[in-house]
Amino acid sequence: MLKLYRILLRLYPAAFREEYAKAMEQEFRDELAETQMGFAVVWLWLRLLFDLAVSLPLQLVIEIGRDSGHALRLWAKRPWHTGFAVVALGVAIGANTGVFSVVNALLLRNLPFRDPARLAALIHFLPPHDSAAQFDSWRRHSNYLQDAALFEDGDLNIGDPQHMLRAHIAMTSYNFFSLLAGKGPVAALNVRKQSPVSAPQPGLRFAGDYLGGSRPVIGRTFASGDHAVAVISYALWQDLYAGSDQVLGKTIRVYGLQPHPDEPLLIIGVMPADFDYPASTVLWKAPEYTPGNNGWAAIGRLKPGIGWTQARAAFAADVHHLEPHRRFRADWVPMMMPLQDELAGHVKNASLLLMGVVILTLLIACANLANLMLARMADRQHELSVRSAVGASRARLIQQVLTECLLLAVVSSGLGLVVAVWATSLASKVQPAALPSQIYTILDARVLAFMVGLAVLSAVLFGLLPALSVGRTHLFAARGSTELRRSRMVRDVLVAAQVTLTIVLLTASASVVRALSHELHIDRGFRADGVVTASVALDGTVRDKPGLRLQYFEEVLDRLRRLPRVRSASSTEFLPLLSGKFLGGPYAFDGHPSAQGTGTNIIPIMSDYFATTGGHVLYGREFTDAEVRSKANVVLVNETFARLWLRPADAVGHMVTGSDGVARRIVGVVRNLDFMGQYISDVFDVDPPETFVPADNPGGFDSTFVVKVQGRPEDHVAAIRAALQSVDRGVPVYGVETMQQRMDQAFVRPKFYRTALVFFASFGLLLALIGIYAAVSYAVTQRTHEMGVRLALGTTPTRLRTRFVRHGLATVFIGTLGGIACAASTGKLLGSLIEGAKTLDVTIYVFATISICLVAAVSIWVGTRRIANMDVVEILRAE
Repeated sequence: MLKLYRILLRLYPAAFREEYAKAMEQEFRDELAETQMGFAVVWLWLRLLFDLAVSLPLQLVIEIGRDSGHALRLWAKRPWHTGFAVVALGVAIGANTGVFSVVNALLLRNLPFRDPARLAALIHFLPPHDSAAQFDSWRRHSNYLQDAALFEDGDLNIGDPQHMLRAHIAMTSYNFFSLLAGKGPVAALNVRKQSPVSAPQPGLRFAGDYLGGSRPVIGRTFASGDHAVAVISYALWQDLYAGSDQVLGKTIRVYGLQPHPDEPLLIIGVMPADFDYPASTVLWKAPEYTPGNNGWAAIGRLKPGIGWTQARAAFAADVHHLEPHRRFRADWVPMMMPLQDELAGHVKNASLLLMGVVILTLLIACANLANLMLARMADRQHELSVRSAVGASRARLIQQVLTECLLLAVVSSGLGLVVAVWATSLASKVQPAALPSQIYTILDARVLAFMVGLAVLSAVLFGLLPALSVGRTHLFAARGSTELRRSRMVRDVLVAAQVTLTIVLLTASASVVRALSHELHIDRGFRADGVVTASVALDGTVRDKPGLRLQYFEEVLDRLRRLPRVRSASSTEFLPLLSGKFLGGPYAFDGHPSAQGTGTNIIPIMSDYFATTGGHVLYGREFTDAEVRSKANVVLVNETFARLWLRPADAVGHMVTGSDGVARRIVGVVRNLDFMGQYISDVFDVDPPETFVPADNPGGFDSTFVVKVQGRPEDHVAAIRAALQSVDRGVPVYGVETMQQRMDQAFVRPKFYRTALVFFASFGLLLALIGIYAAVSYAVTQRTHEMGVRLALGTTPTRLRTRFVRHGLATVFIGTLGGIACAASTGKLLGSLIEGAKTLDVTIYVFATISICLVAAVSIWVGTRRIANMDVVEILRAE
């Protein structure tokens, strides 16, 4: 019992133990001796534990308050030193917390669906889907999926011809919502007003035990056999119907959906505000299965007891069994991954990379502060020795230093909280999450716990060595003693570790920045400067007729070309950088069919398109207005297409037969256009075979006018919008902005990543500079007497400083070798996260080595400047 009591006494602060521990132990001995066995012993321990619960927090508060006050007085004497420490640690903690909030939202927080860990996305895989019966047969006989669903989404017009809206629509298989909910058909828990569409169908169960995000607010979702029905989003319900329950049973038209492009849809349900899958969808439509529709995406739910490894093996076998008929393009590799990973997309890899970078920054900051604290302990050597001489125990001194470190971490966390809020807000704008439930926030228990743990861990990391060193501090330590040599070795190890971490940070950042810069500056086949864009959609308008569509585009182009300072104007169905879906399919070149599984993208354009966008017609010519108007059988091909068959210079005059059976003559070869710049680091090929045909029936898909202007393109936006609306105000006009603005939106994420990496690499280099400076200052303080003796014997200050530089650079070189080894070992991981980042790059290693050596040399030379002003007589007299 006495041993247990002594252990409990150790929970008290050191100063309290020194003053009262012996008396308390003796009192416990006496009471224990007087207490008989049984209930009395139990009562004694209950009283002791109650006393401990009351007095321990009080004593901790008293001791921490006393030590904190002492620490604040010391900080006030060196405000610049303290300010740097707070900023360095605060930025590191805040950056880690901000990036972790993104990782938490995307990868750790559960999706708002039932058992989300078992939801799978089937990428580049088209299950049998020519009919509902065919798809249902496949999913029911799956040996690895409990259920599977299809959806196809895109922007379409909704409303009526007099009031048209552009909105994001999804057509889904009838079991789409029930798959996400994890059970059968889904109805609202409380139907506020019964109607034929809101009443439960036969066999339909209320979804009271479902996760709220997959259950409609009112009405129901799709059931087998539903046709021409729709479920709308909460936002659309509020905007168009003012949140009225009478929305059930009303009809809404969606224009452009095949095979019934303007069929009225009966509204049967309203989804809750937090349901937003696929992203930004405002209306879900019951499925229409048509043979040859390759626009479907597939999701599934794993069967109970089936793990991901087993499921992927079964999926691979399924792919092998169904191919080659189910693969649309040969360069698309079917894969299965967790739905959460698929939704995270590119942001996942970038966030993991940034997480690694900020962790390295935090470790560098901790090593830096450890050096600063060691230097500070050297300055306080006299104070600590006097306190030790007058009776302060080593535990008491260690407690004082650790309290200082913890207080520094707490104050830094206050700054870190501001940095984290700013970083989270910036990340929300630059790389928004796919679902509302994945919002980035620090007001999350996991994120806040991470921040608190990070602050405590940081205090331990940078405070442990200085705290342990104070008990070994002696006022009259022998010159060259083992303690001083050990201290010197610890300092060198910290410097080497800091250099190692800095080299890893520099090499990784430089490699990724170079890859991103290359992606941002490659030739994309067009010029964005001086170009204004404006998109329209004719589906459902009075212009939605074959003859009137082309007439509308010709009228608009005529007005645009007559505007002041407009050089040229044209239009396209698919704008570069911003198009992810195309027309296309297999083709034949001079009667020779394309290889199985390969096809070509088809992009309808008007005349003068390449002249307007700054594209390059390498051989031949563009279309003429007459060819577009007469639906001439002509075609332009890109370099990639031409090289598949012959030299690009020889392609003009050959014939291309598309999947529609029409043979078209090649009249020109153009440089490759980058249509998929938004899919950076994805599996898509940015230069697939492409053919350009006359847009004889424009106005569908993502029809966009492009206008080449003189002067600042921003000054022409209003006039161009007015010109489009003057032709027909019933046609929705959207996306009126400069091409440069569209490019900035497409590449905002890589630009952000590049800027963030440059900042953290520079910040790490700055921390290394200050850390090495602190280590050298510490060394100069410790070896003041030695240097005084050397100066008295005739050496010069320059020689002493040069000696420090040589020793410091040797330590830095050892750290550099360790950093290069670590960087090389993590190169493959870096390459897997960011496409184009080289796993082994000698140039970057040399750059990082030169940078850190220059920084180290400057830091050491500045840190030893006190040697030049040393007074030998004063040093020897003091000793």
